Amino acid sequence: MTLSRFLFTATLLASTATAQPVDWANVDGWDIAYYPGSKGCQAFALFEEETAFFIGYDGKGKKPALDVTVLNTGWDMIEHGEEYPVRLRFGDQAAWTLNMDGVILNGFPGLHILIDAETTSARQFTREFKRERVMAWRRADQTLGRFPLTGSNNAFTAVRNCHEFHREARAAQAKTSRNRSAKTNDPFAN
Repeated sequence: MTLSRFLFTATLLASTATAQPVDWANVDGWDIAYYPGSKGCQAFALFEEETAFFIGYDGKGKKPALDVTVLNTGWDMIEHGEEYPVRLRFGDQAAWTLNMDGVILNGFPGLHILIDAETTSARQFTREFKRERVMAWRRADQTLGRFPLTGSNNAFTAVRNCHEFHREARAAQAKTSRNRSAKTNDPFAN
């Protein structure tokens, strides 16, 4: 089965909402888009070995979360909702141990994690993602994949710009809506 950006966009949307993503940019081979269902922007890349990778922000909560998802058509034994410890190494940096949730998104198995974006760990994670040229994923003694990070610095900068733009737009829209509601006698204006 061949994967495409369309399928993975549909996959991510199926898990978050029915609204279509808003394309932001294509930066060095990374597709950047705003996902209304997660109220955040993501960078997407499709790698060899039928692996798709998303990194960006989830803005649904009170605090933004760093959202990391990796999907692979060959991971048939992943169970949705189960926790899987994996090791991720950026370049020759110390490996990260991530307890990721198994997901089946629109029929595609994968791993997903949300990390409080305001923590020192999340900032270090994104620095390594942006700076290093390769990432290697492992589970126990099995290699899950080794993928290039060409253009990751520019891509994540675009994700941040996209996320901030949409965050500010949502805040302005909410303020306008509150102001309109306060000035009307319409019983349905809430």
